[in-house]
Amino acid sequence: MSRSHRLFLRDMLEACEKVMRSEGLDFHAFVRNELVYDAVLRNPGVLGEAAKKVPDSVRARYPSVEWRAIAGLGDVLAHAYFALDDATLWDIVAHKVPALAEALRRILEEGDA
Repeated sequence: MSRSHRLFLRDMLEACEKVMRSEGLDFHAFVRNELVYDAVLRNPGVLGEAAKKVPDSVRARYPSVEWRAIAGLGDVLAHAYFALDDATLWDIVAHKVPALAEALRRILEEGDA
């Protein structure tokens, strides 16, 4: 039995919510806190893998979501994690993930997604 793409969208939202638990930290506190940093670092990989499972038809309906970039980030973290610098990860955590979470909530609220 194939897994519904809605479950992958929920996986993505859950990963966003886990990343957003680091809110309240500034850049320097985030980078210094190894436990938080490592926990946050795992979730963009989950986002990337789940994004790859969302069908093209759904992706096409929501072009504002950067599906390819999300999937690509997962690949970078899995295969070239040393290429991601702290400032880039912080930008993802502080800006991109909250916006993605909001988009995913809207997508999931629509019954046909």
